[in-house]
Amino acid sequence: MSSELLINSNQREIRVALMENHQVAELFIEHKANKGIVGNIYQGRVTKILPGMQVAFVDIGLEKAGFLYVGDIDVIDILGLDDEMDSPPLHEEKEDTFIGKPGRPHHEIRIQDILQEGQEILVQVAKNPLGTKGARITNYISLPGRYLVYMPTVNHVSVSRRIEDEDEKERLKNLLSEIGNPGEGYIVRTAGQDAVRADFESDLNFLHRLWENLKKQSENLSTPHLVYEDLNLIFRSIRDLFANDTERLVIDSKSDFIKCVEFCSTYLPHFSEKIEQYKDPMPIFDHYGIEMDISR
Repeated sequence: MSSELLINSNQREIRVALMENHQVAELFIEHKANKGIVGNIYQGRVTKILPGMQVAFVDIGLEKAGFLYVGDIDVIDILGLDDEMDSPPLHEEKEDTFIGKPGRPHHEIRIQDILQEGQEILVQVAKNPLGTKGARITNYISLPGRYLVYMPTVNHVSVSRRIEDEDEKERLKNLLSEIGNPGEGYIVRTAGQDAVRADFESDLNFLHRLWENLKKQSENLSTPHLVYEDLNLIFRSIRDLFANDTERLVIDSKSDFIKCVEFCSTYLPHFSEKIEQYKDPMPIFDHYGIEMDISR
């Protein structure tokens, strides 16, 4: 079945139509004003440690410092320990989970023995700032792909609880143990059910490229700074919907067209040549009859 991705992007919103046989199969909409910072990754600097609360405040370049609980710190990675400690609690039913539970460390090391003021640390936003509180952050980094959630520093393989078949769970765990790197963590997302080895290898390749690029950026910029912004709808669509049998992706925004080409050139080079910029004066969704389908 032939498919296309048609994208309308403007200052207010992004709309993505997945077309199959020239008919709208799925429509996705994201309002830009509603996009928070959950999932963003920052290179931050510890500004204050509160031993009584086992919390550190980290300057990540926002108005308010992020707060980091001891249970959200990857002590194995930070302190360079052997990977013999208990793994942090993972919630297998949540595919995009951020690991760690506030106030419930999976180790007995105190925060003042892990961090010191002025120390630089890579963190990810787990909860948006609210009121007078800054963002809740975690040092456990997780990157969602099409079929996997990738955790570069956690030695653990699990499967979403939405996949209920025990034989399939076992197949997926064995497959990830074979193709994954030692010491890394993976959660198979629901979309990974019945996926084959090549699907996971492609997803892993994307995620490994993303992580390596992210690490390079964290080393080359001054602290604090944004290292990685969570993907918006355009790039999530490329990650999750762009398949080998997709004929093309057509987008009407020139600036986003350039970003799509750069994104694919870096992470999914085999898709780069399928990206086109829509230049006709008629709005793209009108040209392809999508507005008419939406209004029905």
